Amino acid sequence: MNCTALRAGALCLVLALALPAAAAARDDVYAPLADRYDQLAADAALAGRAPAAFQRARDALVQLKQARRGEREHWAYVAAHRIDAARAAAEAERLGEQEAGLQRENDRLLLAQARREAAQARAELERQRLQTQIRAEEAERARQDAEAARAEGEQAAQAADAARAEAAQAKRLAEAQAKANALARKEAELEAAVGGKKPATPAKTKPKHRNPKSP
Repeated sequence: MNCTALRAGALCLVLALALPAAAAARDDVYAPLADRYDQLAADAALAGRAPAAFQRARDALVQLKQARRGEREHWAYVAAHRIDAARAAAEAERLGEQEAGLQRENDRLLLAQARREAAQARAELERQRLQTQIRAEEAERARQDAEAARAEGEQAAQAADAARAEAAQAKRLAEAQAKANALARKEAELEAAVGGKKPATPAKTKPKHRNPKSP
């Protein structure tokens, strides 16, 4: 066996021993990052969010798996950075959705409160309107009662005036009748004295009382 053949055999042996070692080294870098990505992709709270960021992380893992020895460190950094970026993007999207949900719930609560306040305002307005109407009706009834009482008072005053006028008229009539009777007696006494006769007593004339209801 010549020297060339020996050197070729030795080189093949070295390569045969080096290839498993290189593959093992590559797997030691790739496997932890792939596990991190798989755990992230399996997270139910984050899976399905930020698809573009997840795709970039997968692409970096593929590049890492295929990279040569001198490029593995670079692609390991890139893959780790993109996996972290994918997690951050998914977390941000989840928080954004939660915030949007909370905002919608807050808007719903504010709308419900506004509706309750509007309903209370309408109820208060209706109550005030009814109270105003009731007070107006009571004031109108009081006015009508006052007018009726005033009319009754005026009628009573008129009746009292009429009674006083009739009483005064009756008194004047009685006085005139008494005066007429006295003059009649005096006239009879004078006639008797002139004729030498005993004066006759004149019959008393009862005064005529007017019917209070007659005009």
